[in-house]
Amino acid sequence: MNIATAAIASVAMEKPEEILGLLREQAALYARLESFATRQRSLVRMGDTVPLLSLLADRQRLVVDLTRLATRLASVRRSWPAFRERISTSQRTEADDLISAVALRLRRVIKSDEKDARVLYVRKQRASMKKTDPMGRIGPLVHAVTEPDHLIEAL
Repeated sequence: MNIATAAIASVAMEKPEEILGLLREQAALYARLESFATRQRSLVRMGDTVPLLSLLADRQRLVVDLTRLATRLASVRRSWPAFRERISTSQRTEADDLISAVALRLRRVIKSDEKDARVLYVRKQRASMKKTDPMGRIGPLVHAVTEPDHLIEAL
């Protein structure tokens, strides 16, 4: 255990309120990530590239913050059962609620990102098709058997 890890483990046992503060911060960051994913979804649907790239840069900075926070919480995670036993019932309930909220938000972000990836894939395929068939002769046939626009919007 290095000095930083030992210090965090010590805080975890002595000052559970500080650890709860880190969990609150984590929950707030995941709420921001989810709001970014919602905005991303809208920008992907509209095909608005410039704001989408800006949003992706913001998301990357947020992921860096989440990674730093995860590092700070790593020793607590490793000794979670012991930490959980040492805190009060109300603190345990709050910690469990925060962790559950983070997990739920993360699942929603992943699901939204997967949908965005499918939409972008279909658009890429269509763009590729237009390049290989500039006269549009096979496009209508392929379009009829691939993803119609209304299905893309449902993704």
